[in-house]
Amino acid sequence: MSTNEDINAFSESDNDGPDIREMLFKYLRFWKWFVFSTVFFMLLGFIYLKLTTPQYKIETDLLIKDNKGGLGGSSDLLKDLDLFSSNKIIDNEVQILKSKTIVTKVIQSLKLETSYYATEGVRKRELYGNLPFNVELLKAPADIDNSNKLSIRLLNTNEAEVNSKKALLNYPVQTDEGLILVTLNPSWKGPFNQLFDIKFNSLAGLVERYSQNLKIDPVSKQATVLTISIEDAIPQRGMDFLNEIIKEYNNAAIEDKNGVTSNTLFFINGRLKVIEQGLGKVEENVAQYKSHNRIANIGTQSQILLQGIGDNDTQLNKVLVQLSVLQNLEDYLHKNNDQPSALPSMFGIDDPTLLGLVTQLGEAQLKKLALLQTIPETNPIVSSYTDQITALKQAISKSVQNLKKGLQVTKQQLQTKNNQFEGVVKQVPSQERGLLDVMRQQHLQDTLFMYLLQKREETEMKLASVVADSRTIDKAWSSLNPVKPVKQLIYLLFFIAGIAVPAGVIYLKDLLNFKISRRQDIERITKAPLIAEISHSTEGGELLVSNRPRSMVAEQVRALRTNLQFIIPNESQKVLLFTSGISGEGKSFISLNLGASLAMSGKKVVILELDLRKPKLHAGLGIDNKAGLSNYLIGKVSCKEILTQIPQQNNYFIITSGPIPPNPAELLVNGQIPKLLEELKQDFDYIILDAPPVGLVTDAQILGQYADATMFIVRHDYTPKNQIHLIDNLYKNGKFPHLNIIMNSIDAKKGYGYGYGGYGYGYGYGYGYGGGGGYYIEDSPKKHSVFSKLFAKRKKR
Repeated sequence: MSTNEDINAFSESDNDGPDIREMLFKYLRFWKWFVFSTVFFMLLGFIYLKLTTPQYKIETDLLIKDNKGGLGGSSDLLKDLDLFSSNKIIDNEVQILKSKTIVTKVIQSLKLETSYYATEGVRKRELYGNLPFNVELLKAPADIDNSNKLSIRLLNTNEAEVNSKKALLNYPVQTDEGLILVTLNPSWKGPFNQLFDIKFNSLAGLVERYSQNLKIDPVSKQATVLTISIEDAIPQRGMDFLNEIIKEYNNAAIEDKNGVTSNTLFFINGRLKVIEQGLGKVEENVAQYKSHNRIANIGTQSQILLQGIGDNDTQLNKVLVQLSVLQNLEDYLHKNNDQPSALPSMFGIDDPTLLGLVTQLGEAQLKKLALLQTIPETNPIVSSYTDQITALKQAISKSVQNLKKGLQVTKQQLQTKNNQFEGVVKQVPSQERGLLDVMRQQHLQDTLFMYLLQKREETEMKLASVVADSRTIDKAWSSLNPVKPVKQLIYLLFFIAGIAVPAGVIYLKDLLNFKISRRQDIERITKAPLIAEISHSTEGGELLVSNRPRSMVAEQVRALRTNLQFIIPNESQKVLLFTSGISGEGKSFISLNLGASLAMSGKKVVILELDLRKPKLHAGLGIDNKAGLSNYLIGKVSCKEILTQIPQQNNYFIITSGPIPPNPAELLVNGQIPKLLEELKQDFDYIILDAPPVGLVTDAQILGQYADATMFIVRHDYTPKNQIHLIDNLYKNGKFPHLNIIMNSIDAKKGYGYGYGGYGYGYGYGYGYGGGGGYYIEDSPKKHSVFSKLFAKRKKR
């Protein structure tokens, strides 16, 4: 194995696997920004909590009663399907409770369309209850803007200031927000002159918001107890809202139950009005007949006859009423109307079978309508109710037909009996017979009137006795502490944001960084050995190893000098070529200081300024460049004439570039370079060739054939990563002998890695350095304030 392969293998073995320390250091070196960001975001979290209106949770429990009666076969069907735990369909009741109809009634009942605000510090607090006045929007403009607010100040018990204009209380006031009415709260005793902001909310918007905010959940799958909750900034308003929701829900349930009964009561009241009018006329006719014929009363036999006729007529009227009710029921069945509210009254019908069937029909229709609010009509459950309704209608129709036949027979019997009475009446004297006729009508109307009064009382008692199928277990109650915002959660989220923001910025910056920032960027692409890492320096001049021999950079150059024995171990190998990919990577600085280090070790060294296009060495050293390599290559001067000793540096010489020629590449291939190198080898231990960058011109590749080893310079946070592919290509194709990489100007503040490949290693001296930020005795650290360190500008060499 070659020497370069030994060094490369050592580097690979030391860098196997992900470098956790390097990853941590990439972020930890910005710890000040993490601290600043965390403190800043925690402060934002504190401000957020101060400005956010706290929300309280209000709850109540509602028991849906389990009716054991119900729909007979339908209940068995649903029980077999195990779809519901009771006859009440809980999901339907939840939808009814959250329905926009009920929510709208609650909002209007509590007058939530108008919001009241009072300013407390920097935050406006919404008010509810115990207000000095009430504001009602009588007429809104067509282009009302819900974001506009009224400002009202109560001046006294008679006046208020509306948008800085005085207005009388209890009188309509025209404003930009519409026609309003301000009324004084009778219980308000002061203080006055407090400013309130009034906002008129959209009813549709309020209904939508409250419907979404309302949460209804059963306590368990088998239970019929619902937990109803809502979150509100004002606990009392939330409690009033839930209590009113249950009240409106119960009222709606009672209205559904009383649908048929209400129709019966309406029918009775209508009949009573008609009979009352007829009864008054009949009584007037009786009085007039007695007065005209001077008859005080009728005989005993006529009274008995009248009583019999009246009883027979009463029974006949009952039969006629029942036939009329049955006819209405038949019409309802033929119309295929499934609305429970349209079900006709069963007034006067005493048949328990028919009454039971009609009751079941009404309940089945109610439950079907409730189901259709949540599931489509094609659902099998709805279809089962449809089939049951159809079967009930068929059974009712048959029962009606049978009952009508019986009533028709009874009607004929009663009419026959009436005819018999008519024959008996003809035998009565004419004046008494006339009185008997009018009194018969009076008795008939009176009997029917009393019967209807009795039925009305029974119906009203039935209405009064109806209760809802629910019971409030607990009145609405509020949590003692706000449930939103949760302080611990908010602070945790803002803390995470304080860590995530700088971490994300660092990650994106690293992701978008196309420059070499650590040795892994090199080793990931090429197998060319990285033999030295030179730190960034801002002082010491061009010959830093001479001016500051105890500095970190000087020690790293000496380490490079030591590694040369592994790269060119033979004494005959004396020529070192220094090049780079682009200009500005520091190849001249490294070559010059390595030569100085070799000279300080007792070796005789010469450096050739072969960058004939942009020479820099002579200017940095302050050496005259009137004659140099360009003159030698055209045969104008000899080697000894252009050889110059570097000032204040023993054993160290330089051959400057000379005047810039128009054809540098042609001069380098004219055959004079090999002669020059052979001549210099006689007198010098090392010959350093400072060549132009490879990526720009071909000069370095021309000179590569004369070198024993090549040093390719890359610069930390300067050299593009794609330049490493060029190095790898040169290394694999062997275009340069013993190609090695030197990383220059490594700045620890920019996060170069730890361990072997950063500056984490130390030398065998008592004043070693480490971690990329150590110092020698001459490099005593300067103390800086936190802010100067945080905002200090990094200088670049």
